[in-house]
Amino acid sequence: MVVALLLVLPAGQAETTTPDACHDLPACIQQLRSQALARHQDRYAGMGPDEERVVQRIVALPGGVDALVPLLEDPDEAVAELAAYALRDAPVIKPVYLPQIQRGLDRGLGWLAPALARIGTAEAAKEAVDRYMASDSSPGNQEAYALHLLGRRAFPFLLEYARCRPACKDTTYDLLRFVLAELGPERAEIGPPLLAIALDRTATPHVARGALWMIAALGEDGLGLEHDLLRERDQARHMAAWIDTALVGIHSAAAGEIFARQLAEAPEAMTLVDLAQVGRAGREAGPTVRSIFKEREELRLEAAATLGYIGYSEAIPELVAALDDVVDPRMPMVAAAALAQLQATSALAALDRTASAHWYPPARDAARKAAESIRSGVEPPTPKRGNLYVFVPFYPPPTSLPDCEQFREQAVREPPEAKLYAASAAAQLQRLAYPSEIVSVGAADEAEQRAQGRDIVDVRPDNLLVHRQPIRQTPDVALRVEGGWLAGSNRGEWGGELVFISDKGDVQRVADENVEDVYHLGTRIIATIGLAHLSRNEGAILELKADADGHWQSAVWRRLPGAPRASYRVAPDSLLVQTAGLGAIVINANGDMRMASCAAP
Repeated sequence: MVVALLLVLPAGQAETTTPDACHDLPACIQQLRSQALARHQDRYAGMGPDEERVVQRIVALPGGVDALVPLLEDPDEAVAELAAYALRDAPVIKPVYLPQIQRGLDRGLGWLAPALARIGTAEAAKEAVDRYMASDSSPGNQEAYALHLLGRRAFPFLLEYARCRPACKDTTYDLLRFVLAELGPERAEIGPPLLAIALDRTATPHVARGALWMIAALGEDGLGLEHDLLRERDQARHMAAWIDTALVGIHSAAAGEIFARQLAEAPEAMTLVDLAQVGRAGREAGPTVRSIFKEREELRLEAAATLGYIGYSEAIPELVAALDDVVDPRMPMVAAAALAQLQATSALAALDRTASAHWYPPARDAARKAAESIRSGVEPPTPKRGNLYVFVPFYPPPTSLPDCEQFREQAVREPPEAKLYAASAAAQLQRLAYPSEIVSVGAADEAEQRAQGRDIVDVRPDNLLVHRQPIRQTPDVALRVEGGWLAGSNRGEWGGELVFISDKGDVQRVADENVEDVYHLGTRIIATIGLAHLSRNEGAILELKADADGHWQSAVWRRLPGAPRASYRVAPDSLLVQTAGLGAIVINANGDMRMASCAAP
């Protein structure tokens, strides 16, 4: 939440003073003015160690805060910014200075909001809450840091917003939840009044739901409300779903039953993420998660990790077996991490074997770490609240994988009449162009938000608008098969697809995936697919088959540790795939995988 500032003097300009010259308050103020000169070149430049020492020295000197406050109105904005930065960390600021602090904030001095917490009065706390709720840069800003510093002193004013006084905005409860999630154990004190708001029969459904969402942000500090929440859930069935959210958030013992019900109705990856974050409180959902692990291939990774986080030791045999998974090289890593969470001593032999013999280095590394954790008796930490990627201990990879410039494997040239690439057969691929569409989402009120000066448009479930743009797509690659072409396209974050284009011109959609390439491999026809974008880095190899009626189907044959960046055929009858940052893999026609071999430079 604290933004570091690195102040760099313009080229050729030396400091006019040194930190040693800051021997008394007037000298220190003069030095601050000298250092402010650099900000004329770059207002957003930061503060280095020398400048940091000067501002710390000023606030420590008798009368230092008193000397800084008038500088907030200095005609030189750079001076005012540095004064604001110094006051941000002043231990105490006299309440009499609140008007000057308010004027500095109105002036746009970005560092100044925490100074309101240094005043600490009810009036200053209300000012901090009001400015946080009104700021376009909330929640991760200096105003939020001010509320973190204020702690319980901000509660009365947070509760007023929880009651929608003044009227709620669409983001009101998101902002309030952020504050509570960042506070320490004192946040337990706000739980009872929030529950009273939620249970007030005169409250609107919006307010009742928002208060319960705020209770969910209290984490285990809200466990004191568990009994009342369970009682109310039985009595007010119309609020049951909102109360379930609160129970899950405070890590109630009822969380497992709640998640088991949700997963039985709709097995989804993000529900498993939420379950993992409640840890052992979600153990009752273990049988349901175990069934998902066995039956839902697309959720196996998430389910395996969740079994470990919730402490469901009954699944240890399945997790041990998953160490030998031949389809997905990520599975042994996730299974090993889950076994470490479970402190599964019975898995040590299997982990040792994986640590010494698995073909993928990160899998060996994960198994070794898991075995060390079990032998030491030190359980790995549970995932932090809000971490959406708790199921990817392999991203970034736990070991450094070489990115070879050349490989020892011998490339095999494909017949040009059977394989078309954009770089060498653009005209032929153009003749295979087919209709498709780009699907994107935005805000229905985007124009109104832009008119209000918003740089970042707020997209919510209630204003979500799906855009579908028809296009004529030219394939990036095409493979000749009986009766036509298998053609693939890759538009990155905008999607892609694999289609079959018959010699008669009929187009059949085979898979909605970003396609890197399509190959004959032994008796199989396969396609490399995947996407590396932002935090996502996923890849797979599809096996493609046509039935007796000529209808093509696709199914995952092998998972890749990451998205395919490039691939090509190598001898003997194998495929080399370079993934995005997670190593180069060789897969033979039987599906066996190994690391590619780097050639000597």
